[in-house]
Amino acid sequence: MMRLSVGTEPGRCLCCGSHVTPQFRRGYGDEDDRAHRCRRCDVDERLSAGSAAGKDVPKPDPLEDPSRFQPAFEDLPENVKAVCQPVATDGGEVDG
Repeated sequence: MMRLSVGTEPGRCLCCGSHVTPQFRRGYGDEDDRAHRCRRCDVDERLSAGSAAGKDVPKPDPLEDPSRFQPAFEDLPENVKAVCQPVATDGGEVDG
């Protein structure tokens, strides 16, 4: 009998909760076929390096630096924006 972790739904990204296919989980996920990251909350380069399997990878994390996503931050799905970490500034922004 397979025992599932409490609070996790099979077929969902453990980071943002987006649906991930069984093929993605088998190919990129961890040894239990769980996806720690997916294409909605990470970039292909990091996923291929092991971030989907829960490994730390040397490439910058787009959730810590949302400008690394190709679309504008405002255009990202709400569930992805929710897990992005706010960026602290020194307050020295200058308007145009």
